[in-house]
Amino acid sequence: MATHFTAGMGALWVQVDGPNTQPVYLGCHQLGDIEEPQGDVELIYCPDPSAPNRFKVVGSVQGAAGSVTASVTTDVTDDLDYLERVLCPFPLYINMIKSGRKDVFTNFDRTFVLTGARITSKGLTALAARTPDDNTRSEQSFDLSGEELLRFVVLEVTRQTVSEVNSLNDITFCNEQACRTDEDPAQASCQTGYIACDPAGGGTANILATTNGSTWTATSADPLGTDEIAMAIECFETGRDAVRILVARGSTDASNPPEVAYSDDAGVTWTSVDVGSDNGEFVQFQHAMYAHDRNSIWLGTDQGVIYKSDDAGLTWTQVDDGTTMGTEGVNAIHFIDADVGFCVGDANAFARSLDGGVSWSAITGPSATDALLCVACLDRNRVWVGNDDGELWYSNDGGTTWAQRSFTGTGVGEVRDIKFMNDHVGYMLKNVATPANGGNNIQYTIDGGYTWTAVTTPENDGLNALWLCDLWNVYAVGEAESSLGFVAKGVVA
Repeated sequence: MATHFTAGMGALWVQVDGPNTQPVYLGCHQLGDIEEPQGDVELIYCPDPSAPNRFKVVGSVQGAAGSVTASVTTDVTDDLDYLERVLCPFPLYINMIKSGRKDVFTNFDRTFVLTGARITSKGLTALAARTPDDNTRSEQSFDLSGEELLRFVVLEVTRQTVSEVNSLNDITFCNEQACRTDEDPAQASCQTGYIACDPAGGGTANILATTNGSTWTATSADPLGTDEIAMAIECFETGRDAVRILVARGSTDASNPPEVAYSDDAGVTWTSVDVGSDNGEFVQFQHAMYAHDRNSIWLGTDQGVIYKSDDAGLTWTQVDDGTTMGTEGVNAIHFIDADVGFCVGDANAFARSLDGGVSWSAITGPSATDALLCVACLDRNRVWVGNDDGELWYSNDGGTTWAQRSFTGTGVGEVRDIKFMNDHVGYMLKNVATPANGGNNIQYTIDGGYTWTAVTTPENDGLNALWLCDLWNVYAVGEAESSLGFVAKGVVA
């Protein structure tokens, strides 16, 4: 049975210096009503031919949403309140708690995040009394106006059933949430997706497909040759109602250069494409291919070489010969837009591009000789990486300086993947050194990475890749466990 929250179960927190800084508990504070203007609806009319002076609604348009507003009230004390000192936009957290201490930030069952809050008005009341009847508590109020109200609920992760017996390496989804139109039905996010698999001995690697986000079956044909690993997978629109799946080979072939294969018919047929001309190279890690869109796709190899395609994977241009990465194998590439991106690899290799991957600059990574396994950037300055020593690092200046964030399991195993939905909410995959001991799990943050919380995750032998659909839907794939490939979905319980 659902818990019905009351105001007394809420706790207010702020990050006066913005996301990924220490949250501050606002103890004796009261929050007023929150208003979220969604934009007024304007009806579109046309004359109704059935009668004079009669009109019918033929459509509607919705105006821009307004800023989210709220008000916080607290006592006037002999010290300045945090809200009296704040100068810059900040997030306000409203954590709803069933039990336990309110002053423990991660102890919540549901939370609301007012992002980009600014104080638009301040008020003071009852600062001096004229009569005994006026002698009441002195209070101050802060009217807030914010950008967005995020609603976050802790997800329940369950394993999905698949018949695939081999390990699952990477996962991608092709569709976004869409409302019904006259031409198309309504569609939830993460309905059409694909998973890249290992091959069975002497066989070819399957690609698993779903059209409902829960039932996975192998595509009609396989994209690669015998014993070749389907390591990385992406999909993207190439035209109206046209989607391309792109798979990268994850095993060496001494007689051939790096290779991708694409399908424009949901895996019924595949076309192979050589990437470059250097034989023996391959994509060694799940995150080493990244598609921002059909015109901006990057791929890194085990030799540290980086390629780019601007035509949906049909042709590839070598944009870095491996010099920037010190010939260390590329493990992950992530771009925040068509211009700004980062690349990480073995032996602490780290590089940044500000021109769409045309040129790369080597920057010293955060962790000595450890292999950097994943990277997530929020802009050209804010970037996160995880390594094979179980560490999570971040930089606020594009990699010039680094700081480490601790979490449950820091320094053991590896941080396999990390992705952020926005400045506040992110997820990562944490594997321990010995899977049999447990601890391979999904972890999340709601405060921009300052704190991380592990989600109870079904038993598994190693997690490989994440996919974030929205605030309430998350997928993870991993190594075969109990003789079946591992895919799990996190949803609202």
